[in-house]
Amino acid sequence: MMFALLVATALQAQVPEQLTLAAAVDRALATYPTVAAARALVDRSAADAGEARSARLPRVMLDASLNRFEEPMVVAPLHGFDPANPPQFDRALVQSSVGLSWTALDFGARSARVRAQLALGDAADAALTSAEQQILARVVNAWLAVVSARDVLAAEAQRLAALASVAERTRQLYATGKAARVDVLRVEAELLRAEADRLAGGSRVDVAERELAQLAQVPVDVVRGQPLAALRLVATTAAAATTEAARGRLVERAQTSSPDVVQLEQRVAAGAAGVAAARAAWFPEVRVSGAFIDRGRWWGDFEGEWQFGLALSYPLYAGGGRRHAVARATADERAASEQLRATRLNVEAGVDRALAALREAGARVVALESAVAQSAEVTRIERLSLDVGSGTQTDYLAAEATLLAARASLIQATHAEIAARLELARLLGELSRGWLAANLESGS
Repeated sequence: MMFALLVATALQAQVPEQLTLAAAVDRALATYPTVAAARALVDRSAADAGEARSARLPRVMLDASLNRFEEPMVVAPLHGFDPANPPQFDRALVQSSVGLSWTALDFGARSARVRAQLALGDAADAALTSAEQQILARVVNAWLAVVSARDVLAAEAQRLAALASVAERTRQLYATGKAARVDVLRVEAELLRAEADRLAGGSRVDVAERELAQLAQVPVDVVRGQPLAALRLVATTAAAATTEAARGRLVERAQTSSPDVVQLEQRVAAGAAGVAAARAAWFPEVRVSGAFIDRGRWWGDFEGEWQFGLALSYPLYAGGGRRHAVARATADERAASEQLRATRLNVEAGVDRALAALREAGARVVALESAVAQSAEVTRIERLSLDVGSGTQTDYLAAEATLLAARASLIQATHAEIAARLELARLLGELSRGWLAANLESGS
């Protein structure tokens, strides 16, 4: 915990001038509230486990008291009566003792509580892993959102520049009587729409940059206007499962390794231990105690003695408390078991969604790469045709719009493929900084 605080302090003191994905991930993992809260719960679980273990050890207590009585009181132990040695009386009684108490037998109640706390500690560790993976995925997706919004904005700016050139040429032709008024109106309307799209794209860029800055816990100026490297999957990244057997293996891995599943498995184990602890209350407790007590008057005459005891405690009637405690613990275990079953179903569905998204995005990337190349060539030809007078303005504007849509779709498909692979890695419990380094690389 102290190490994490030191890292967070160091990161806050050294805000990078140019943000990298690794730096954004490190800062988010060190400072984002959800991760910090998960770390605090891990520390809490460790403390709870230590407290549960301490119940197995004896208790040593030191007591001291001073009592003032209205009438003289016996101030020394009276274990018999000897007329030659009468008991001592005084209005002030000073007493001190050192005592030891230990529960020798409780039929497994303490052991069950220790098992429950250890299981909850493992659940807290899994929750921390889940929180770290979620924030890591959010940072990468926010990074992709910024890059995507900027790329689309750049494409819209290119389209706007091309339309402005065509609009100027159309006005000149209209001035010389070689173009109709409707041609000017058509291109100016398209120009205004492109300008509106560019303004909307600028707003999307601003929102994406602010989200990334918030996740990385840096001022927005560190992100705004700074170049961010494009990301792409490395060539060795595994493709989506295409067979039922491969899909089954991935689902099995996810249901074993997913931190969300691990967390619920440990909570089920804690629930079972809680049931055992509650049932132990139906059995007696055997306690051993011992003490050394020293009594005397204010000015002295102290006399000490030791004592030892063996006690058995069993509540004959507890008003139904033990029965309800067992019922509550059993219900908690059953609820955790059902939550685990639901989480496994959700993980299986998530794997299926991620695989489908990965296959779809991969196919779209391949198709859209060809579409962008073909649309760019069509746009170039339509522009040449328009310049030499053999083409129509309508065809050129349609080609420009198609090219912009194809570029935007390609950007979105590329990033959707990365996001799907990222989600699959999270479900499999593989997502980490090392996974990012091995599966993502910067592209142009």
